[in-house]
Amino acid sequence: MAFEPDIFVTTPDGITLVIEAKVTLPNLQRAEEDLKQYMVGMQCPIGLLITPERMWLYRDFYTTRSPQSVQCIGEFNVKSLWQQPPPSQGEAFEMFVQRWLEDLAEQPTREVPEGLREALREYVLPAVNSGEVRAAHPRYS
Repeated sequence: MAFEPDIFVTTPDGITLVIEAKVTLPNLQRAEEDLKQYMVGMQCPIGLLITPERMWLYRDFYTTRSPQSVQCIGEFNVKSLWQQPPPSQGEAFEMFVQRWLEDLAEQPTREVPEGLREALREYVLPAVNSGEVRAAHPRYS
């Protein structure tokens, strides 16, 4: 089955951020490989894998036209991001993450650990501020 991200951020130039939001990631390596392949295929510079507890941030360095040019540049505990407990159902969690991204531009980095705050400011906020956050597929909740 082909990889379908859950959320992406678009500008007139294309997709600037792609997000896979899952309650659990039973096979992190496979999810990472799929995300990297998608990023390369869509020429998307930034990607996120996110669960209620963890976030992995990826950047395409464009050193090759293969997934090897996409590197994980950080793994973060994201429990401090949530003002309320995240939903435990798949599509509800996707919508929860999408709302968080949409709100991020208005209240960028509340009290979160320094490393996570810097990663959000450097990689996620620029995409969110200049683009439109969208669901990447229909949701049937």
